[in-house]
Amino acid sequence: MWAVILKTIFYWLGIPWAVVALFDVFTTAPFHFIWAIALGLIGIFWSLLSSVYLLLSGNGLPFFGRKSPKILVTCGPYSTSRHPAYFGYIVYTLGFYLLFNPLAIVGWVAEIFSILLLIFVEERSLAKKFPEYAGYKKKKSSLIPLRKWETDRVKDPPFLFAILYIVGKFIIRFFYDVKVYGKAHIPTPPYVMISNHNCYFDPFYIMDAMNVYMKAPLSWAHYERMKWLIDNVGMFPIKRYTTDSTAVLKMVRTLRKKGVVGIFVENERSWDGRPLNVKNGIDRLLETLRMPILPVRIERAHLMWPRWGSHFHKGRVNVVIGKLVDAKDYSKAIDFVLKDTITINSVYKDYRGIESYLWKCPECGTVGGIESSKSGFGCSHCHRKWHFPTVEEVRIMHDSIFPSHFEELPIFDEAIVDGIESTITLTKEQIKIGQNTLPLFSVKATLMESRHDFYIYTGKLFEIRPLSTSPLMWKEWMDFLKKGDTNYWRYR
Repeated sequence: MWAVILKTIFYWLGIPWAVVALFDVFTTAPFHFIWAIALGLIGIFWSLLSSVYLLLSGNGLPFFGRKSPKILVTCGPYSTSRHPAYFGYIVYTLGFYLLFNPLAIVGWVAEIFSILLLIFVEERSLAKKFPEYAGYKKKKSSLIPLRKWETDRVKDPPFLFAILYIVGKFIIRFFYDVKVYGKAHIPTPPYVMISNHNCYFDPFYIMDAMNVYMKAPLSWAHYERMKWLIDNVGMFPIKRYTTDSTAVLKMVRTLRKKGVVGIFVENERSWDGRPLNVKNGIDRLLETLRMPILPVRIERAHLMWPRWGSHFHKGRVNVVIGKLVDAKDYSKAIDFVLKDTITINSVYKDYRGIESYLWKCPECGTVGGIESSKSGFGCSHCHRKWHFPTVEEVRIMHDSIFPSHFEELPIFDEAIVDGIESTITLTKEQIKIGQNTLPLFSVKATLMESRHDFYIYTGKLFEIRPLSTSPLMWKEWMDFLKKGDTNYWRYR
């Protein structure tokens, strides 16, 4: 890591400053061409973008040796010319010299000849390493980006994804100390990456740890709200509750073109850090894709931002990369991913929002009685208080309030149903959603996409936001009432 940092500093600051200092010995030119800052920024951006594509698509960095790309990159900046990173550097140094000493342009010309010589040597090495390089060389110019920007939508990172990757790297590094274990296990594509899911930032942790672009399915509920963004970062929607052959075909096409597919096998975020059971059909999907499986486990993310939490916090997150597993042994990969690693003495940094999870007081049984604060929570009815309880204690409390007695039914609340103010009522035999009375046997799935809403699927999808009660309460009551139904989509 330090070697990469030192090389970058020498390349981007050491050499240009040395050239400027050399010409300052003979004559010091006044500061001119302030607009040259724009040239410098453009050059930095183009080189950075080129390096990102080398990393995401080529599994390497713009260096020789062990860290060099393992796959020939021909997309993005590399579809416009063969050496866009060098072109960006030339533009950057032009701006640098014009800004600090215009006479250093003489050194800039010498620098161009040095880069052309370096390209000549490098291309001989690339031709030996990649048999397809000769054909690529005939189609693209050497330095100046004269060709049209191209990416394969099936497997290559789109421009917007590359930009978000750059921004996301800085954001994740600012808020979190991501520790990566098993990085040597990352193979050359194609493969299927599977992982557990604890918080919204999980894709960014994986992206930061693996530096690989992967196509990932996203539920239709999110897709309909953010269609433009999702389409332009290369993800695709998948229908829940049923076999989505279109989504499966997209995964197959990505893998056939030597891309990477990423799947969260739990299909939703855990509420308490405990692994959820794998969704029905994941095993068949992994068998259908017939590709090696790379298991990745994210640890401690639940403590930084639990699903019920209203705030996220800085801290350490572990990303543990397992060994590649054959598709026939998918259960080994799933067992690696779904391992509870939260220690018995772990505590949360913030308990605000936990009433979404503890929807009933574990002491007196009052629904909606819990009131939370940063240091803990208490019941407004029996006045019992808990100060920084451990994760294990919170889990035990939640398990004690899980529905178990039909006598507590019916339950009722005002709600927003598909954007319209309405009511919901649940009895032992049916659920009434506004004017729709649905027998429980018709309910195929109950799912939560956020801590505010839950969905009921009967062939038709109802989006419901209770106004006074926790949506988790409704889901867990449905899980209890449907526990004998083998066709019901469940996780636990």
